[in-house]
Amino acid sequence: MSVLKSKDEPAKITLTPVDLFKGEGAKFQPFLGPMTGAFKLRYEGNKPNASLDIDIWQNGKKTASSGSIGDLFFSSGDKENHEIEVIISIDTVFNEGEDSYNKIKVSTINDSGSSLVTFTTVWDKEFTTRGLIYYNEPRTFVTDQSAYVWGMQATSTNTMQTADFSPEALSGLERAVIFTLRFED
Repeated sequence: MSVLKSKDEPAKITLTPVDLFKGEGAKFQPFLGPMTGAFKLRYEGNKPNASLDIDIWQNGKKTASSGSIGDLFFSSGDKENHEIEVIISIDTVFNEGEDSYNKIKVSTINDSGSSLVTFTTVWDKEFTTRGLIYYNEPRTFVTDQSAYVWGMQATSTNTMQTADFSPEALSGLERAVIFTLRFED
């Protein structure tokens, strides 16, 4: 007898980090830059309505939204896409006498194709020391609450603290771009 999944039961999502620059991929690092990362998302159960939100954090709190990519597990036709790869690259552009900005590129790849979305957000010039926040091991979570999946932190002091996605670490961020997987019914 097969067990049917209830429509109300949340799906399980597994995030698996991807090393883009391993082996032959090393040749692409100069083009993507050091503030680049990737991961795969795979769901089990009912298809979640998942969005990838891009938020700006300052002094340990979310202060603004830079955009969002909706329906990450989109599929056309009868075939469902249970897995998607997400590649993120952030280039900070410093212009003398002008506002600096982050050019955030997000590529999504699944069985039916790929897409590339670019977001631009103002970035204060004093935040010149930057580092990545990401998972280096697979993580599984359910879709009943949002989950932080990737980020870039920055400081104006040339001193950076090690960070992860724990509330304690996030509360100590001077400035960051945080990617959050959000689910809707």
